[in-house]
Order: sequence, then structure tokens, then C-alpha cells
Amino acid sequence: MIGVQDWVCDLLMSRGALVESEEEGRIRAMLPADTAARLGASEWLSLDFRPRPGGDDAADWLERLERILPAHPLVVRARVRNPSLATRVDAAAALASELAIQNGIYRLVEDLPATATYLFFTFQYTVESDDRSLGFFTVCLNADARSVVTLPEAFLRGIREHLDEDPSAAAPEVLARLYPAAARVTQTAIRERVTEIEDNANRRLARDTERVESYYQGLLAQIEKRTAKRANDPAAAEKERGRASATQADRVAKLEDLRRKYSLRIQADLALVLAVRAPVRQMSLRLIRKREERPHILHWNPVLRTLESPLCEHCSARAHPLYLCERLHCLCKDCWTQCPTCSKFFCRACQPRCKCG
Repeated sequence: MIGVQDWVCDLLMSRGALVESEEEGRIRAMLPADTAARLGASEWLSLDFRPRPGGDDAADWLERLERILPAHPLVVRARVRNPSLATRVDAAAALASELAIQNGIYRLVEDLPATATYLFFTFQYTVESDDRSLGFFTVCLNADARSVVTLPEAFLRGIREHLDEDPSAAAPEVLARLYPAAARVTQTAIRERVTEIEDNANRRLARDTERVESYYQGLLAQIEKRTAKRANDPAAAEKERGRASATQADRVAKLEDLRRKYSLRIQADLALVLAVRAPVRQMSLRLIRKREERPHILHWNPVLRTLESPLCEHCSARAHPLYLCERLHCLCKDCWTQCPTCSKFFCRACQPRCKCG
């Protein structure tokens, strides 16, 4: 994930600011007059996102920075001007060490230099419960090989100094085709990131629920005693039973309020797309399972010096290790599923459930 500090620096620079970024969260910037006015800040801006007394509230500043974001997601197109980055690599050794096919084999057809389109999708997400937190997540997909870059921030740092503007880097239909996959990857990643927030909310919910239950149990016990004492007075006893019913209804409403208070509401919105044409080493393969085979390409990322993992053709997760079905769909472990009834494996890209029903 690209951190808040890097995102703030990039946004301010895109609005014409002169920015210096220091380690551990300090940012100094000289802002254009119009940008400073929209942020409600002076032209000399100093931010400190370090977790210490006197530091700036990142959530507050993210809300203020929304004022200078474009109305629609910004798409920036560029290319890497240094084609020599795609140096030759031992393709056989790279495939042997990094390509793990669990139920099939492959044959290397050719290895050659190529250029690929990388799409950096940056999402801003908001998590609301009893409090509110904001953050950013960036996923990088290779549009030509349909693979995922596992370290997008390191990849971007490696090519940042070599970028030139290129309006033809990615057509709109390419962005539209890859956006669903980027959104699914982002949803899974955000869900994992908010686990700690969810655990804290569940602990507070359990604590407050226990307090509410204890309070109303005490009230109901008192009402029950009064009802028993007035057993000889039907009207008074009926009045106490009405109080007990109203108390129960109030208890249910209070518990429902607590559940609403501590429930997580997560919203993710696309904030920025960076499309970059970059050099790669392209490895053409034949994927083989039983008597079936299909052509497939993989890309060696010369900046990260790693083989990119293909996307699962059902859920768009990183398919590493890689599983193949009878029709040679590329699948992750979760989508090459063993049926709990008949114990046979089936492909979720071919069918939503096992043929046994």
C-alpha cells in the first residue's frame, strides 16, 4: 500500500506545490495561493503525521485535501523512458523457482523483451463505526499479462524518476476491463486491514451489551418482585406486567442501537489511476494438464526482479500457487474447490457448484 505521506506529497505536487518529504511522516510544502486558500492554510505548509503529541491528524487533513481532488477520478498516463531496464534474465531458472503449478506442467516457448501496460488503481476508503478512519490502498495490475504486482509501492519508486507523459498509455476500454479485478482485490485487502478495527468494535459491543443486559435484568427482577407482592390485586399486577413488557421492548431497542453504533460501514472510492507503459521480459508458455494445453504469457518485472503471478480467472485473486482445471482456467487455491459431498475438485470459473448438486 502507498502510504498517506506519499499520497499527500504526490497530490500537492500535482497542484503545483514545491514539496519536501522527510522520514517518519514530516512534509514541508510551498503552496500556490489558490491551493492554500482551498485548504484553509498558509502558503508555507508544514505537516507532521508522526504518531506523537503535537502531530497533525491524518484523518482531518485527508478530509481537507478532498477539496483539491478532481471531481472525477484522475487518470494519468505515462511511459518509462529507459527501455534498458528489461535486461535479459534466465527464463528457465525464473520459471523453475517462481512458477508453482500444482496440478499441471508448462513448456517454455520463447523469452523476449516486450512492453506492458501497468495500471495503478488508488482507492480511498472510509471505515465508520463508533469512530471514523480513512486510508488509501493501491493495487497494480499488468493489463497485458493479466497479472498482479505484489509490491506496487516499490515498483512505483523504482520507475518514478524515469517517467514521461504518454497520452496513449492505456485506452479507456483497458481501464474498464481491469477495474472490476482491481476493485475485488481492494475489497479483500481492505477487509483484512480493518480486522483490528472490527475486533475492537466487537470488544466494545460485548462490554456495552453486558452492561445493558445487567441493567435491564435488575429492572426486570424488581418488577417481578412487585408483581409477586401484588398477586392479590389483579389491576396492580397487570400494571406491573405492562411495565415489564415496556422494559423488555426498551432493552431490545437499546441493544439494537448498540449493534448499529458498532457495526462497520466501509466505503471505497476510486481516487486515481496511473497507467504506465514499462519494459518487461515476456515469457510465452504452453500450460498443459492431461491432454489439454493452452498458450499463456507471463512477465518478468525487471524493477522488482520477480515473476508476476497471474490473476485467478474466477475471483481475480493472486493465483500463486497456480491451479488448472480441465479447461485450463488459471485458478487460485480457493477457486479450485473440493466438493464437501463427493470430494471431487471442481472449477468455480466453469460452474458455481459441483455437478453432484
